[in-house]
Amino acid sequence: MPDQDRISQLFADCIAGSLSEEDGRLLEQLLSTDEGIRKKWMEYEKAFESGSSRRVLEGIDTDQAWSLVSQRIVARRKGALPWRNRWMVAAIAAVLLAVFSFGFGNYFFSTPETSDAGKMNGNSDVVLELWSGERHNLVDTAQGTALIRKASASSQRPGAFNTISVPATREYHFMLPDGSEVWLNSSSKLQIPASFQTSSRDVFLKGEAYFKIANHAKFPFTVHADSLDICVLGTEFNVNNFEGVQIVTSLFSGAVETRIGGDRIQLSPGYEAIATKEGLLSREFDPTTTATWRSGIYHFENEPLERLLPVLERWYGKRTRITDPTLSATKLSGAIRKTDSITVFLENLKTTADIEYRFSGDTLLLSYTLPK
Repeated sequence: MPDQDRISQLFADCIAGSLSEEDGRLLEQLLSTDEGIRKKWMEYEKAFESGSSRRVLEGIDTDQAWSLVSQRIVARRKGALPWRNRWMVAAIAAVLLAVFSFGFGNYFFSTPETSDAGKMNGNSDVVLELWSGERHNLVDTAQGTALIRKASASSQRPGAFNTISVPATREYHFMLPDGSEVWLNSSSKLQIPASFQTSSRDVFLKGEAYFKIANHAKFPFTVHADSLDICVLGTEFNVNNFEGVQIVTSLFSGAVETRIGGDRIQLSPGYEAIATKEGLLSREFDPTTTATWRSGIYHFENEPLERLLPVLERWYGKRTRITDPTLSATKLSGAIRKTDSITVFLENLKTTADIEYRFSGDTLLLSYTLPK
């Protein structure tokens, strides 16, 4: 059966009058065979037909709607033509989807079926695995903090680690035994020595995390991210180790020293270190757009589409594939909000960058939209 985002889009296209013949047959089949979808469609249609909802739609200034959508994502692809009339229906569909998707989502999130994220990752829970093999599904900050502190206090096993793993679509915030705070991004993992003590504060990161380190001047805190070591005392910084080809350490306050091989860079607040196989370099960064993933926002500026796909996979639990190789280099600027349905972002791609999308099972396929 199509997933939540696909069915949401069928609803929006039907209301907007842009449903294709093939999608029309699919929606008809779903409505005739699934009582839950049929009930939700009736609520959706009723909400649209209500006076207040119609006033919302009829009150939309199409120029303003276009402006709002285009501000979300700006395509940099050379030669893109502004086929504005063709885009307007899609823009209105995106507005409709944003208005009605919350109620629709309640149905899907309350069903007993495993979500796409769970299918892709095998587990949608944040998991703490102790060195002994004991596993705990973590529900909130207090639980994880208490379990890590207890495990650290009771263990005297050098070389053993406790590991927190965060799956796609999730994030997790917790405290280490020394009072330091950690925010782990989706699809990330942090290894903490089972005998974590203030005299040896070393952790090992895969993925991305934001650290707020408790100040213990005599006991430096070290983050190990592949071949990069980040040594700190008391500070706040973000480490992004997702791409594999580079590790980015962004310093918000305090001071850190990054080390890789024989290279060392001391960072001041507002600067970040980029570690690659060639060595280290530093540059300024914008603190208003860096590490905003903690607030559920991913900012991108003049970024190739292929670099956005891993973000979609981590945040929405979707596999992604570009069917046209030339599409990978399309430059985009804007923001993704995690609280939005993935379809809102995809509709923006469609309306501003001529990028078509469809779902095949749990895989998102992207291609160019051909002019009509």
